[in-house]
Amino acid sequence: MRLRKLLIPLLAVFAITAPVFAQKKLSKEEKSKLPRIAILDFKAAPDAWHGWHHGGWGNNMSTISDQLRDMFTTEIMEKGKNKLRMVERERLQDIRAELNFQQSGEVDTATVQKIGKLLGVKYVMTGKITRFAYKEGGFNTGWGVGALVGKVTGSGMAGAVAGSVNVKKASFTGRLDIRLIEVETGEILGAWKDEDKVDDTSVKVAGTGAEVSYDEELVNKVFEPIIQRITPKLLRATVAAHEDD
Repeated sequence: MRLRKLLIPLLAVFAITAPVFAQKKLSKEEKSKLPRIAILDFKAAPDAWHGWHHGGWGNNMSTISDQLRDMFTTEIMEKGKNKLRMVERERLQDIRAELNFQQSGEVDTATVQKIGKLLGVKYVMTGKITRFAYKEGGFNTGWGVGALVGKVTGSGMAGAVAGSVNVKKASFTGRLDIRLIEVETGEILGAWKDEDKVDDTSVKVAGTGAEVSYDEELVNKVFEPIIQRITPKLLRATVAAHEDD
C-alpha cells in the first residue's frame, strides 16, 4: 500500500513532464546551426520502364518526381526533426528555372554543386528511378467457354460475355537509387538503393474494365516503403557528416 502511494505521485509528475522532454524546442541560434539539405528532381533511367505497353507512364515523370520528393520531404521532416532543415520545393523551382534545368538527362556533380550553392545548402540529395516494372499474368476464358455458355443458356449475349472474361494479375516493381552529396566538395557521402513490389488484380469483362494507366496511389504504394527504409540511413549520414566538420 505504501509503495502504491509513492508511485502514484511519481507517475503523475512523469506524465506532466514527459511531453517537455519529448519535444525540445530549439532556439533560432540552434536552428541556424542545423545542416540544410535540398532534394533535386528525380530522373528515370533509360531502361526503367519495363513492361509498360500502355498508360504513358514515362510521360508522367515530372509528376512522379514531385510525388517522390514530397514523400521524402515528409519522411525526413518527421524522422529528422531538430536534426536538419529542408529547402522548399518553390525555391528549387526558382533555381531550376534560372539555370534552365531540364527534367530529362543526367545531373552531373558540377550542376549539383551549382544548384546547392545557389540554394545555400550544405547537402543535396539526388534520386533516380532505376526500375519501375510492370508484369502481367492471368487468363482469358476464350471462345470455347463462350460457345458452351451460349448453347446452355440459349443466349448469344451471355455466350459473348462469358467468352471475353479476362482476369489479369499485375505486379509492379520499383527501385530507387539515392545519393547524398556535399555541395562544397562534391563528395558523395552516401549511396543507397532499395526496391519493393506490389501485386494487383483487375478483372475485365467483354473488353471493358480498368486499364493500367497512370495512378498516383500506385506510385505511393510501390515507393513509399522504399522511402521509409532509406530515410533513416540518409539522416544518419547527414548528421554524421555535419558533426565531423
